[in-house]
Amino acid sequence: MSRKTCIPVLAGVLALAAALAHAAEPTAPSRALQLSPGVKALLTAEMVEIARGVQGMTLSIASADWASIQSISTRIHASYILERQLTPAQAEELERALPERFKELDAEFHARALRLGAAAAAHDAELVVYQYSRLIESCTACHAAYAAARFPGFAAPTSHAH
Repeated sequence: MSRKTCIPVLAGVLALAAALAHAAEPTAPSRALQLSPGVKALLTAEMVEIARGVQGMTLSIASADWASIQSISTRIHASYILERQLTPAQAEELERALPERFKELDAEFHARALRLGAAAAAHDAELVVYQYSRLIESCTACHAAYAAARFPGFAAPTSHAH
């Protein structure tokens, strides 16, 4: 990647990451998921894996490390909780407890991880930055809708009477 391309790409990645981290506004009040401790632990483990990958990807994008971006994207996609080995009871619990919109957001997130990996395979810096921004957008949309208690910045502002 040339210097001429690298600086705008790096600036774009950093600006998008910062902006998207605070941009999502919930369309409805946040709804905490009601899950058993075992299933909640599986979901938490998936989120930890994803967070590590997303955080590591910023440097990989800024340095045009295409192989690393592809590897991280593949690992993110593979972390898909609905594709894991679950007991029949856990699978039934997830099917019952997860709202359809959550499932849609989760599937969209993992599909975006694959598109990000494909952009990296093509060595297309601009498309990689775009797909990364869409990946982060998926995170913020889901966190705003389902995890505002964990991420209070997504909670609707309270109005103050004067």
